[in-house]
Amino acid sequence: MSGGAGVRRADPAHPKPAVEPVAADVDPEPEPQPLPVRTGPIPVEQAPLDPRAIARASLDAGRNVSLWWTSSGIVVATVVALAVGTRAGAFVLSAVALVCAVVRAVLPSPGPAALAVRAKSIDVAVLCVLGVGLAFLAQILPS
Repeated sequence: MSGGAGVRRADPAHPKPAVEPVAADVDPEPEPQPLPVRTGPIPVEQAPLDPRAIARASLDAGRNVSLWWTSSGIVVATVVALAVGTRAGAFVLSAVALVCAVVRAVLPSPGPAALAVRAKSIDVAVLCVLGVGLAFLAQILPS
């Protein structure tokens, strides 16, 4: 008995062709397909995200006016709540949310950085629900 039963020799790494290929037998390189024609600018929602641009924007947030206005509105609502009363502060915060909804709805996309979180319709709906909900809760708040 030999120990080589069922073992066969390996094929050479690069077998030599029996016949050299003729120029007619070789497929020519395929012609490159034309790129699709763009019909306009890419919508903001479909634009690819650039991490470097996001990092630059976050470092530049101190110069963003919308962040200052939104933060100022929240601070004013807090001061009114402490100085006048909780109900008045809630109404001021409700007004800030409703003004933000109007600003987000009126300005073109992408809009103010402090207000542009999702799609415009979702941002406006969330801010309106927040403003109306705060006003309702402030109204039923016991005095």
